[in-house]
Amino acid sequence: MEWTELHDLNLCEEVLVVEPWKHPYRSKERGDSWNEIANNLNASDHPTFKVSKRSVRDRLTLLQQKYKAKMRKEEAASGIDCQETKLGKVLEEIIEKEKAATDARSLQDDNKKTEKAAAEEHRNRAVERLGETKKRNAEKQDEKAQTAKKGRRSTSEVVQFLKEKSERESVLRKEDLELRRKELSQKEDMMKMLAQQQQQQTQLMLCLLAKGQNKNS
Repeated sequence: MEWTELHDLNLCEEVLVVEPWKHPYRSKERGDSWNEIANNLNASDHPTFKVSKRSVRDRLTLLQQKYKAKMRKEEAASGIDCQETKLGKVLEEIIEKEKAATDARSLQDDNKKTEKAAAEEHRNRAVERLGETKKRNAEKQDEKAQTAKKGRRSTSEVVQFLKEKSERESVLRKEDLELRRKELSQKEDMMKMLAQQQQQQTQLMLCLLAKGQNKNS
């Protein structure tokens, strides 16, 4: 099929209707859009088309390249004011809409990346906080265990001290009782000795008195 300006204009108008750029590049939906454009053109009576989705896509790409080259040339040549054709206006509209859709999709992708990075950062912080919490809990458990161990050791030491104190006091009480028994025994022996001495003195005095009475008689 030979492309004429009328073919190109119909192609561009059909592209504006279907808007294949609404879908991501190389996506199935975008391929379906080009297939829809080709089918719609093939159903046209005036002019007639015999195209495929690839041929219409390649033709539009070629038209865009030629239009951009023409615009760069006109911008470089100062003082030249070229009147825009209908096909040029349609191509300009297609280029602007396609660029806007691409920019919007890029911005959306950047936002998704940013959100993903923020979510990952949030997750990492949450994991870090969880790790710190577990560490603090482990330290608290260890501290409690150490405190309990010290408490058990202190209780054991107190019990041992009280036991030793009781044993010492028992020994002292026994020694005190033994000492008192000895003192009591010594007092008893002394009293017996004094009683014997007194008895002996009494007997001696009685003997002396008896002797004195015998002499007087």
